[in-house]
Amino acid sequence: MITERLRSETRPQHEAMERVGFSDKIMSGRLTLPEYKILIRNNYIMNTIVEKGVEAMDGFTSIPGLNYESRKKGALLEKDLELLGLSKSEIDQHTYSFQFSNLHEALGAFYVMEGSTLGGTVIGRQLAKTPSLESVKEFNFYGCYGDMVGPNWKAFQAVLIEQANSKEAEDAMVAGAGKAFDYFRGIFEDSLAES
Repeated sequence: MITERLRSETRPQHEAMERVGFSDKIMSGRLTLPEYKILIRNNYIMNTIVEKGVEAMDGFTSIPGLNYESRKKGALLEKDLELLGLSKSEIDQHTYSFQFSNLHEALGAFYVMEGSTLGGTVIGRQLAKTPSLESVKEFNFYGCYGDMVGPNWKAFQAVLIEQANSKEAEDAMVAGAGKAFDYFRGIFEDSLAES
């Protein structure tokens, strides 16, 4: 089944991305405010790149059951950037771009974005307890679906299953997810090298 393939076949890339994405510091309550700013900046870049890419993909936003507009996170991340005093216009000058070969590859990349909402609920609670982030009053991106995270994830999985109508489609989804994890890791590595 495609959901199992996505989880198992991209696990190494997922874990590599988590290593550079401050996972240990988040879960241990040791994340600093500058690191949180990097985290929000990088999530903004990746989410807006993927959103622009899938919106340019013919037919993606109208996939039955996807409810794409309700899944966009760029605006939530813009609120977090503003609360942190980060300049959206400066961040938007980045040179990152992300291309999809087909609709199934785009769905794989979107799987990475949607999957982040599962951990995002836990991360949001942890960030709210982090001493160095006491000045941050809102976490708009983390926990963005609230009580709907489970139902939204199940609905997205149903879309993946429906769209995985051939081995080629499944392979493209897995490739797209792997590509997204690798690309996101690269954005983190770049930002850590700059700081």
